[in-house]
Amino acid sequence: MAVFPKTIKLLGDGGTLAIDWSDGHRSAYPYRYLRDRCPCATCTDSEPAPEPPPSQLPMLGAKPLRPDRAELVGRYALQIFWNDGHSSGIYTFDYLRELCFCDACEAELDHLI
Repeated sequence: MAVFPKTIKLLGDGGTLAIDWSDGHRSAYPYRYLRDRCPCATCTDSEPAPEPPPSQLPMLGAKPLRPDRAELVGRYALQIFWNDGHSSGIYTFDYLRELCFCDACEAELDHLI
């Protein structure tokens, strides 16, 4: 049975993208977690980007990573436009569900191993 998002909340609590799935499950993905797992060819073929150097003006602080917006791609994926300028990753719903690391999903994965 196919599982699909019923709701997607881009700016969820605590800096997360939240998805309520059709099977009643809820996933919450921290922005950095999703950005580090971008499925685009550029990101999957290269080493993870290094952390940016500390700001020369620490009182201004670093700009926190977050999505500026997201768009549905057909009925199967989400394209996220990040505030670091990156936007070529297409996160399929199946991939997003696989990325869920909540206790229930981790337990299910452990059961399969």
